[in-house]
Amino acid sequence: MTNTNTQSETARLQEISDILVQARLAAGSLSEFPGPLPVSLNEAYQVQHLSRKVWPDRVIGWKVGGIPPIHREAMGADFLSGPIFASRFVRASLGQVSEMPVFAEGFAAVEAELVLELGETREHDRLFLGAEIASSPIVNINGVGPLAVVSDFGNNNGVLKGPELNTWQQGLSEPLYVATFIDDVCVGEREITDIVAHVARARNFLFDHAKVQGFDLPTGTLISTGAITGVHSAKVGAHSLIRFGDMTTLEIVLTPVDPHQ
Repeated sequence: MTNTNTQSETARLQEISDILVQARLAAGSLSEFPGPLPVSLNEAYQVQHLSRKVWPDRVIGWKVGGIPPIHREAMGADFLSGPIFASRFVRASLGQVSEMPVFAEGFAAVEAELVLELGETREHDRLFLGAEIASSPIVNINGVGPLAVVSDFGNNNGVLKGPELNTWQQGLSEPLYVATFIDDVCVGEREITDIVAHVARARNFLFDHAKVQGFDLPTGTLISTGAITGVHSAKVGAHSLIRFGDMTTLEIVLTPVDPHQ
């Protein structure tokens, strides 16, 4: 990625990255963003890039999230992205509750998602029902805004991949109804009427974003394509059900992140 910052600007972004990485490694909490916010999405992605370089895990995919409409003009973008790491990827098992770790004293949320797996060509892309776990040591990360979200790995801390939708590229015969429950309370519901368009928006954004940022999207890359019913805050111990019509129900329990050894 192109970096035209001065030495002092680079040092400032490096300091932000160092604090965010250490907070994540320690499973800690940050009451506010560490220092002045990056001044642009480009700077925020530079922070993310610096953090990825030292993070002790392998990137296997990318989350795509929508930037709230009130921020889009200022950001010059509708979407943002962050890495999905191998140790935070879970395959859902039928009839079992998936444990998904979050920062106990930071921010945590459950998001119903469609998870794309890139094939050798777009015709070979596969789609799965799933979920993203948004979590960060920054307590009010979404309140701070997209620049904070991008800086801290896109506020991602895990992706759950459930059953496959084999015929998704031909569209669905009827809308896909999705409902998210936390501790038996329905916190969001929505129908997806055009599943192909829903996936394509996220995929197209990420391909353009990868070119700008200078990273590859090899076969097998996962793309979490955006919250369907919303971003639903929850705490450690919360039990979530995500119902995808009559296709499947995913069960999740939020557990505390363990500090890295």
